[in-house]
This record gives sequence, C-alpha cells and structure tokens, in this order.
Amino acid sequence: MDEVALVGASSDSSSKSVNVEGARRIAFKHIETFVLTFSDPQMFSMAAASSAPAALSHVAEAVFIHEAGHLRCSRSEIGRFVSMLRNPSPILRACAAFALLQFTIPGGRHAVHHAGLLQEAGAGRVLRAAAAATTASIEAKIFARIVLRNLEHHQLGMST
Repeated sequence: MDEVALVGASSDSSSKSVNVEGARRIAFKHIETFVLTFSDPQMFSMAAASSAPAALSHVAEAVFIHEAGHLRCSRSEIGRFVSMLRNPSPILRACAAFALLQFTIPGGRHAVHHAGLLQEAGAGRVLRAAAAATTASIEAKIFARIVLRNLEHHQLGMST
C-alpha cells in the first residue's frame, strides 16, 4: 500500500519503512487535480490557438482567485516559483505558472511588488521557455503567457 508511510521508532532498531515515492505521487496528483479544476479545455484551446490578448484575458479572469491578491511574497518565495518553472515535472511547472499568474494580475494589491521581484529574478526568459516547452501542459503554457503579459503591463505602468 503505497499511500501509507510508516514513520516511528522501531523496537529492534531496524530501518524505518517510509514510502516517500508513494507520498510524492499522491502529492503530485493532488496538485494536478487542483490546477485542473481551473482548466476549461475549450477556453484553453482557443487561447493556445490565438495570439489575441482577449483570449488570454478570458482565461485570466476565469482562473483568478481574488483572495490571492492579498498575499505578498518575498524575493526568496518568488525565486522558488521561478525555480519550479525550470523543473522537469509538467505538474510543478503548471503549479508555479498558476501561482505567478495569481500574484501578478493587474490591480492586485501586491502585483507591482511581485512583478518587480520577477523582473529582478530574470523570470521573463524562464517564462518564455515555459510557454514554449513541448513537454509543458497547455495550462502551464497559457499561464506562463499570461504572466508574461502581466509583467509587460506592470513594466509599462512603472515607466509612465
């Protein structure tokens, strides 16, 4: 049963039995399920096929979690999300892009702060790679494109 991890002291000091791989698979499945709850295949297909900003805007509006606008990330937290975008796991890349989308939505309380941290971290290059990755899910690609659009929006706002 790989859903159970047994951890604790053994009476005979034998090695502990921990099925970390099973727990990892379950965690990834939960993350994937969470991200997919925000996925509308038809809307994502239209956004993937279109270069029109309106298609990305529709997705951004549909997946936006209003409470996320109150969260303020540190430089190291943003750095961890950028690192997740480089991870070989498509699930982690989608999760990271989804989180960064939430943190950079224009009008968000700390969106400008997060956009600045992403610019400092050189996230644009990583986001472009995530949006173009052949191994990335459609969700990860679209979320990364939206974050790039959000960064451009904030950059324009800061330069005026």
